[in-house]
Amino acid sequence: MAHRICFRFACCYLLLYMAPSGVRLSLIEVLPGVSWLVDAYVGLWHKLVPWVAIHIFHLSGTATTYFPTGSSDTTLAYVENLLFVVFAALGMVIWSLADHQRKDYRWLHSWLRVAVRYTLAFTMLDYGLIKVFPMQFGSGLEFMSLTEPFGDFSPMGVLWKFMGVSRPYTIFAGICEVVGGTLLLFRRTTTLGAVVSFAVLLNVVMLNFSYDVPVKLYSSNLVLMTIFLAGPDLRRLLNFLVLNRVGEPADISAPRFGRGLMRISAVVFKVLFVGCFLWSPMSEAWTLYKQLNINVRRPPLYGLYDVEIFTRNGQELPPTDSTRWKTVSIQQPRNLGIRMMDASTKYYEAEYDAAKNTVALCEGADKSHTNLLAYAWPDAEHVVLQGDLGTNSLSIRLRKIDTSNFLLVNRGFHWISELPFIR
Repeated sequence: MAHRICFRFACCYLLLYMAPSGVRLSLIEVLPGVSWLVDAYVGLWHKLVPWVAIHIFHLSGTATTYFPTGSSDTTLAYVENLLFVVFAALGMVIWSLADHQRKDYRWLHSWLRVAVRYTLAFTMLDYGLIKVFPMQFGSGLEFMSLTEPFGDFSPMGVLWKFMGVSRPYTIFAGICEVVGGTLLLFRRTTTLGAVVSFAVLLNVVMLNFSYDVPVKLYSSNLVLMTIFLAGPDLRRLLNFLVLNRVGEPADISAPRFGRGLMRISAVVFKVLFVGCFLWSPMSEAWTLYKQLNINVRRPPLYGLYDVEIFTRNGQELPPTDSTRWKTVSIQQPRNLGIRMMDASTKYYEAEYDAAKNTVALCEGADKSHTNLLAYAWPDAEHVVLQGDLGTNSLSIRLRKIDTSNFLLVNRGFHWISELPFIR
């Protein structure tokens, strides 16, 4: 009885969470012709959740508004997840009253496992691929990061730089996620895939909680999915791995697709379904990887620079002036970063004209206030910028910094270390 009640709750909760409003990769979203249904379903939650936040929890302001934040731990995300739990509990009660005589849910359980393992598999593969093609954490050796005091990093920033600095470790982490996701695609390896994915995701959850990464709610739900998939085999795993007993074979026969042509059709559909679902993230990952690592476009002034002389409106500012520039970072083709003497930062969108030796700067996406600076190279180590920026006339002499002198860049890997090297 308790087992069936727990299943009813788990079934309701997982179906709610795996729908488009909850999980990053929803199976229904790849089906052709259902975008209208997805939009209607998501729109319903986007009306209900803020209403609950306002009228039940008496929240206001941004906590009750959907907008892109890059965070999965928003107030509305927690309210939405709470509603999943409440509705799942209500569904469990109604289901139990209406279907209390049923002895088991073997068929439904089998299909629910299919939905969970494919949802989890695609999520693992998606996150794994952007680590195998190391892009999730960017480059840990960004010029602006090299000049930022360690104490100014946020905990999440520390984690991102830690992962980004070591591409081999990032790739290894991605391979582990890809392996776990791939194993989940097959019924015979589902238990192994769930165990591998549990180990990988538990580490991810601990990192998210320990470094305040705003994906705590989402990653925790993914761990719950691995527990759901491995749950029926926990006794078998305990017997085999701990108690040194014979593990009984698992029943992997259901759901059945018949034989002959029906079975071949099911296999073909699976291959096409998985291929269509994975083709887009794989192609996007490879294309972006080539842009950032193979066919790299560098701006004409590429480099990290120390500001030697800073003249504003004809007056040279001393290094003690907090409004003076300290360093200039030019790494991406369309970005220019500035660190001020007080350690604050400014970023400009840059557009270079190599023929005229000029760079147009604007803050953010506002193209109406574009500033034009001319640049010249007095010698191989220096660059001079001249022009107007805002209401000020600037003349700036920059000295190129050899980034290979940073210990984080040149330390490298050593098979043999006579003494620990910690700095």
